[in-house]
Formats: sequence, C-alpha cells, structure tokens
Amino acid sequence: MAIERRPLVFDHVLTYRTEQRKTDWQEPLGLLESFVLDKGVYKNGPAFFTFVPEPEDESTGTFTYYQPVNGPLDTGGDNGFGYEARFHSGDALVMRQAEQEADFDAAYVKVQDAAVQEGLVLGETYYCVLLDVYGDIMIDLVVPLEGGRAE
Repeated sequence: MAIERRPLVFDHVLTYRTEQRKTDWQEPLGLLESFVLDKGVYKNGPAFFTFVPEPEDESTGTFTYYQPVNGPLDTGGDNGFGYEARFHSGDALVMRQAEQEADFDAAYVKVQDAAVQEGLVLGETYYCVLLDVYGDIMIDLVVPLEGGRAE
C-alpha cells in the first residue's frame, strides 16, 4: 500500500448530499448513475464521497457524493443534487487500495502515521474514491492537508 502526495482534481462534477446510515454508503451510487443518464451526460471519472458523522451517533451522518461528468449540467433545483464546475481537494495524501485495511478508520490511521512522519497536518475531511477495476471496486483514501501546497 503506497501513500502518495497529490490533489484530487476534476472538472464538471455532479454532487449529491444525503443524511443516512454509514452502513448504507453504496445506496446513492445508483441514484447518481440514473441522474447522469437522465441528464444526457456521461461519467468520465470515478465516484467518490465524504462522510461527516453526527456528533451524537457516529453510525449516521451526512454523505456528499461526487461524480465527474463530461460537461456542465443543470441539476434542476434543490433535490440534494448540485454541480461544481471544478473540484479540487487541495494538497492531499492518497492511500491506494484502502479497502485492504479492516475499515476506513484503520486506513485513516495509516495515513495519519505517514503525515506525522513527514511533519504534515491532516484536515478533518477525507474522500473515498471508488475505482472500478475489472468489475471489482478498489478504494483510494484521499486526505487533504492543512496548509498544503496551493493548486
């Protein structure tokens, strides 16, 4: 498992924000796919998401999903969907194949350890990037740095 230092950058990104249980993290992926098809655009990058747990109950929280697409689109109002012309995580540490760990928390601890060794400070948010590799899902963990290199 390699840890690299680089940003996560995409143009034309569909977003979807929802409150749900942490264990249901895969459910909105079908919604994203349907929305993209309905709007006449196509995916041109991997889906990824962030999760912010509820302070009282860490098994639920706010997920924000991101899906790069081939061009601008109108999401049609406040239905949980949004659009960003450009997504840039900022300078980040990236762990390839984070799913090889017991869970995302274990992977995050390894990234924290790498940051400490390099004298870097991690931000609060991290992104799980879902890579479809020959029908299997591989996950990269992207953790932005506080005060990292500019875009």
